[in-house]
Amino acid sequence: MWDSLINVLITNHNVFSPTDRANLIDDAFTLSKAGIINATIPLEMSKYLKKETEYVPWATALEHFRSWTKILYEKPAHRLLIAFMLELLDPIYKNIGWSDSGTHLTRLLRGDVLAAIIHCDNKEAIREARNRFTSWIEKNVRVPPNLREVVYSAGVKFGGVSAWDHCWSQYNKTQVPSEKKILLKSMGSASDPWLLQQYLDACLDRDSVRPQDVRTVLAVVSANPAGRLLAWRHLRAHWEHFQNMFGEGSFTIGSLITAVVTHFSSEFDYYEVLNFFSVRDIGSGQRALNQSLETIQLNIHWLEKNEKDIEEWLRNRK
Repeated sequence: MWDSLINVLITNHNVFSPTDRANLIDDAFTLSKAGIINATIPLEMSKYLKKETEYVPWATALEHFRSWTKILYEKPAHRLLIAFMLELLDPIYKNIGWSDSGTHLTRLLRGDVLAAIIHCDNKEAIREARNRFTSWIEKNVRVPPNLREVVYSAGVKFGGVSAWDHCWSQYNKTQVPSEKKILLKSMGSASDPWLLQQYLDACLDRDSVRPQDVRTVLAVVSANPAGRLLAWRHLRAHWEHFQNMFGEGSFTIGSLITAVVTHFSSEFDYYEVLNFFSVRDIGSGQRALNQSLETIQLNIHWLEKNEKDIEEWLRNRK
């Protein structure tokens, strides 16, 4: 069945509606994660994306690919997966460009594609994003709202301390909630661990980072390969502080755990999380902890079953 569906998608994907294509992609990745089908099936299916121009299928595929890159980060397959993603993204990147034009869905697609291709280290896209970031800082050239997170994140990631400091300054100045949120996410993209640690430390001060924004900071730093272990260490080191900040009855406590540990994928990580919380009363966060531990186990089993197949498929793909 899967071979037939994949063949139809590659031959003429428009036989299916964009929603149906997105559902097929989601089913393939989800069934792979559940251990029902091999991970090479969603990879084979993804090859058709070179011809895809609609937002919903791309958004679905990129969400799953982001999850894979986090789980595979320390594995040989990671760089191979990034190269495969670059190959898939290149046609849509050239087609959609940087002009802030088109329908609402086109603009959403542009933001997702640009973020993904920069994550995959496309030099041209990185250069364009940095140029726009520099123009914003030095000449106050406005960045279109749909491109801000992409531009700010790339500027911070590749711009060092001065770029991060500028975003921190803007975060403290602006009264626009949507702008605050974008800046908050973008500052977690820094590649310098020292900057990320300063950012995490700012979460301990209510006057620097609002309590309702702490989860966002921990999540973006944890999603950053340079900060994933920093975020986990920070959560453990200041656990009592966060409990006092949010209270044991708050569901925010559980969301902090989820934000920091759900990308873990080794037995060592699993037992580190289990042992740390086994001697602590986390109140309403218990359910989130249990779900996080289940997710880590799922990641471990998925890796054990699929890592070698993924690596072999990516090395030998045509």
